[in-house]
Amino acid sequence: MERVLEKSGLEWTIARPPKLTPKPYTGKYRVREGHLPPFGFSVSYADVADFMIKVVENRSLIGKIAGSAANQK
Repeated sequence: MERVLEKSGLEWTIARPPKLTPKPYTGKYRVREGHLPPFGFSVSYADVADFMIKVVENRSLIGKIAGSAANQK
C-alpha cells in the first residue's frame, strides 16, 4: 500500500500506532519518523487522533510514515 500512495500524486502521511487503547486524551505521546518510538507498546485512540490532526495542520510529515506511542512512565 505504501507504494500505491507514493505513486498516487497525493499528499499523504501514514500513521502507525501500536496497540490502541480506550484511555483518555493526554497529549503526551512520542512520534518517530519511519518507526515506532522505542518501547512504544500502546497509545490511546484520542492521542492518535490528536497526532493526526497536528500532522494535517503543520504538514511536517507529508509523504512520510510516522509511529506514535504513549510516553513511558
